[in-house]
Amino acid sequence: MRNKLFAILAIFALLLVACGGGEAETTEPETITETVEVEVTRVVTETETVTETVTETVTETVVETVEVLALPAVDPLSVSGDLVIAGSSTVFPLAERMIERWQDEGGPAGTYDSIGSGAGFERFCVAGESDISGASRAIKDSEIESCQGIGRDPIEFRIGTDALAVTVSSENDFLTDLSLEQLALAFSTAETWADVDASFPAEPIQRFIPGTDSGTFDFFVEEVFDEDEGPILAASNTQLSEDDNVLVQGIQGSPYAIGFFGYAYYQENASSLNILNIEGVEANAANVDNGTYPLGRPLFMYSDATIMAEKPQVAAFLNFVLTFVNEEVVDVGYFPASTAALNAAKEGWAGAQGVAVGGGASAGVNLPAVDPLSVSGDLVIAGSSTVFPLAERMLERWQDEGGPAGTYDSIGSGAGFERFCVAGESDISGASRAIKDSEIESCQSIGRDPIEFRIGTDALAVTVSADNDFVDNLSLEQLALAFSTAETWADVDPSFPDEPIQRFIPGTDSGTFDFFVEEVFDEDEGPILAASNTQLSEDDNVLVQGIQGSPYAIGFFGYAYYQENAGSLSILDIEGIEANASNVDNGSYPLGRPLFMYSDATIMAEKPQVAAFLNFVLTFVNEEVVDVGYFPASEDALNLAKLGWLNANN
Repeated sequence: MRNKLFAILAIFALLLVACGGGEAETTEPETITETVEVEVTRVVTETETVTETVTETVTETVVETVEVLALPAVDPLSVSGDLVIAGSSTVFPLAERMIERWQDEGGPAGTYDSIGSGAGFERFCVAGESDISGASRAIKDSEIESCQGIGRDPIEFRIGTDALAVTVSSENDFLTDLSLEQLALAFSTAETWADVDASFPAEPIQRFIPGTDSGTFDFFVEEVFDEDEGPILAASNTQLSEDDNVLVQGIQGSPYAIGFFGYAYYQENASSLNILNIEGVEANAANVDNGTYPLGRPLFMYSDATIMAEKPQVAAFLNFVLTFVNEEVVDVGYFPASTAALNAAKEGWAGAQGVAVGGGASAGVNLPAVDPLSVSGDLVIAGSSTVFPLAERMLERWQDEGGPAGTYDSIGSGAGFERFCVAGESDISGASRAIKDSEIESCQSIGRDPIEFRIGTDALAVTVSADNDFVDNLSLEQLALAFSTAETWADVDPSFPDEPIQRFIPGTDSGTFDFFVEEVFDEDEGPILAASNTQLSEDDNVLVQGIQGSPYAIGFFGYAYYQENAGSLSILDIEGIEANASNVDNGSYPLGRPLFMYSDATIMAEKPQVAAFLNFVLTFVNEEVVDVGYFPASEDALNLAKLGWLNANN
């Protein structure tokens, strides 16, 4: 009995120990918890590794991005001369849009004759009558030979991409897609649609296709008929036309008609036409860009370096097209050329012009370095008294750096052009206005073709004596009164003194006089010349002295002469706008005007010192112009002047 009791007690003791063992098990879950935390840490580490791999992949993609090259900035407002363009009807809508934008921004008018790519090359390469040829295919070797036969070396400029649109009427309810084999049948031997596909109606096919002078025709024949035009021209029920609108109207007229043309013409008429997929591939931007749509093709303009040199407006327009075409091409109905293709076109332009292209929004034009010490020979310059202080500064710097002496006769813009274009006695003409058509004709009659070089900007300064205490601003209407019919200041404004106005103005040979008359009197010089108490002089210093002499005097001249005499003169605001750099640059000051030098390619060839000096001026003028008292020309205008120099000295 006692043994049984001990056994029971032993068992009970073991149970107590077992209960104590429960406390040990409480520690084990803590260990398990730690293990779970370690496993979580490992998962996070693996996730970080994956993230790093993805980041590296994205970086590699960015590195492969092609930089967009930039041409020198061009200002359409500073360009003159006609543009004669002819060629592809497909290129026409895009060219028309670019011409419209060019003219909207101040460029001269241009014409585009839509006659087809082949006829366009005929006009460009055989007749030599156009400046630019539009084409929806690359130029052929035979056409290049024709160009070279008349002294032209065609340069290719890629401007966009077209998806040739194969279309049917919107009333066609059986056709959405054709293979290239079916497409060939539909435009050759098939008489009815059932001959193309047995499931189609047994109705005669009516075909509308571009004429044989069209690049669209050439491209279709090349892609669908392996360059053999025989089958398509032999097909029955086929109407050809160089006018894509005629093709559109024909297709619209029957559910059994089919035709093809540039994508833009489909887009214009999408409500009445259906465009077909080719080989199951839709004609859209992505498929054209990646090359899967079988009928994508490039669009071009062609010109020649000699044309661009002789007609700077052609070079300027092509620059404008290549710079802005991608802002217009999609809206017209085509697709952008690849960045690489557009860059190649820009490099072609730059090569023809002898300049470099760069990255970014615009690139400057650099002229060849010139060493004044290595130059000899005289420089004969005459013209505007306004240009004189700036020209004098550039001559001083030129001579300080070892260049030969030059003279500048300050006789006014008109007299300067007389000496340059009629007498032929000067090498360079300084002008504070653009040359007139009549002056260009005079130049050409003595064998000179004037080239314009923009060198700065002037704010015409209307000034009174520092002793004048009643006027600090005039409207343009008051300004006209002050320099014409008003006898006293009270006639200009009743609050002004009833004292006679004394007027001091530049002579009639002065570009300053011409500009003032143009802006204030709408080109009618009669009122200002009839005004009483008016003294004219080609010498601006005489005008300054006259104004200084009376609180009731008024006059005008270039800003530099005011700046030289600011202690004794007050400059007036015009229409409440101050004559300062900011207001002149943004065009708000009403009497801002350009400053020019003019010369001729033959003069620069016969007298290299003239070319060297003009190079020197265009290179360094912006380092001097502000200190002289004028304002810099815009980068666009200065770049255009440099291109003019390069064209003349190629």
